Amino acid sequence: MRFSRFLAMRNCRQNGTRSVTLAVIAAILALVIFGGSELLLGLQGGLVRFQQRLGADVVVLPQEAAQTGALEGVLVQGVPAHFYMEARYLDELRGMTGVAQAAPQFFLASAHAGCCSVAVQIIGFDPATDFTIRPWMQEAGAAQMGYGDILVGSGISVPADAMLTFYNMPCRVVGRLSPTGTGMDTAVYTNMETMRAMMANAAALDFDYFKDIPPDAAISAVMIRTSEGFTPEGVAAAINEMYPALAARPAHGMVHHVEEGLGGILETIGMLVGVIWLLAVLVLGFAFHLSARERRREFLVLRIAGATRAFLVRMMLMEAALTSAAGGVAGIAVGMLVILPFAGLMKAGLMRPYLLPDGGTLAMLAAETFCAAVLSGALAAAWTAGRVSGAPMSELLGEER
Repeated sequence: MRFSRFLAMRNCRQNGTRSVTLAVIAAILALVIFGGSELLLGLQGGLVRFQQRLGADVVVLPQEAAQTGALEGVLVQGVPAHFYMEARYLDELRGMTGVAQAAPQFFLASAHAGCCSVAVQIIGFDPATDFTIRPWMQEAGAAQMGYGDILVGSGISVPADAMLTFYNMPCRVVGRLSPTGTGMDTAVYTNMETMRAMMANAAALDFDYFKDIPPDAAISAVMIRTSEGFTPEGVAAAINEMYPALAARPAHGMVHHVEEGLGGILETIGMLVGVIWLLAVLVLGFAFHLSARERRREFLVLRIAGATRAFLVRMMLMEAALTSAAGGVAGIAVGMLVILPFAGLMKAGLMRPYLLPDGGTLAMLAAETFCAAVLSGALAAAWTAGRVSGAPMSELLGEER
């Protein structure tokens, strides 16, 4: 075993060009496996976190906003938007059968103007009745929010206690929410009192967001938690029948819609990884076959010196494992350097929920990719190793002549 390992390492060093070529192929394979798997995990993780952060059973919007997909734009893609309906609907929805809880939310897009520090989506909520944002607020260490306090998403780079201005209103950052991989990471969150003041200032500055609805009587959406024994579909259907101006949608339907959008992407990535793996194994196998043809004199000398067939197989498989291991490490390193720093750009380009896996998951993925690269190299060399080791001496002598 030791001698076969020694010969394998010596052969890899002496045949540098061949070894580098095989390692490059293995590196491409490892890069595709690592990058594709990381992308798959990121998309799946983003979808799960999006579902968790949504937190409601039914979402009620103005009909116009539902038709244009404005809420998905805000929550998934981070596209700032504003849409409003009369606040009176909130009390009426709370009184409906099948509604256990109903909490308002307010959407206000900050302006590209001197009145605002940065152009972002501002989401207002009522801490007294909210059940969607408040759990994440407590996780961020901001148990209470006073007048002028704001929470920022993970994608907004400002320090704690920083001051931002929105519609001439100074606001203090009191916490940062954990990443979701969605458009909610680039939003700012505040309580209803602060949001009402911002909305009033926006109206005073002639930002015509509210149409005919007074700012102090407007809301953007109602998040509903259904009572036990009632389905989101049934409650949504009842709301739609009673209020033609509104659009009630089961929240899991929104998640399913996003999931359907991911389906094609996930399938494409999976097929790409599979095709690249198959091509890499075939190319590696062909490369090992050509290499074996060039090394028949070496194999003949080893056989004459008493090397067994098992010895030759071990030596060739070890060479394949060594070159594939070097390529695997290089491919994973390139994947880390290329993919991880540009995760934000990838999310923006995909326009889908995307959450970078944590360090432990990435380490496990790197280990699995390394093993896959080494095993693929060994698999590619196995046929050639078996054929060479099983060739009779007369065949090697005849081909050598």
